[in-house]
Amino acid sequence: MSECLEVRYRRARAWLESVRRAAATIEPLRRELAGLMSARDEVLGWRVSGGGGSKPVHSDPTAAEAEGRIGELGALIRDAQARIDAAEGIVGDALRVIERMRTRLGDRHADAMELYYIDRAPTWSDVASEMGVSASTLYRLREQAYAWVEERCKIA
Repeated sequence: MSECLEVRYRRARAWLESVRRAAATIEPLRRELAGLMSARDEVLGWRVSGGGGSKPVHSDPTAAEAEGRIGELGALIRDAQARIDAAEGIVGDALRVIERMRTRLGDRHADAMELYYIDRAPTWSDVASEMGVSASTLYRLREQAYAWVEERCKIA
């Protein structure tokens, strides 16, 4: 049965797997961003508190190094924020699709997709257990959801 789903709903599965990967990156990226901002704040604090502040930046190699590090950290922060925004955009698109699914197919279909792809339940068995349904019921819901996504959503 699983092989059949992989063949029949390849586009839907591929898109939803990309959503799952994006959802998995958000928290680690937020932690990375927090670390970068903390490092930048530390360097800024050093710079403002007088470390290297007695001379103009161009004549103090330590201050110039700090300014360069602040610039590097700023670029890394912007990059991390852009990656978070991209991942959140992908997940947001999927949540909108799932909400449309909820109104068209029903809560159980949408809940199954959301638990696995957005909340990242480890396995489909975990989703079935969380929802209180049998594996066969979950597979039927999943197949119907994949079919709905492929038929009604513009996915590459």
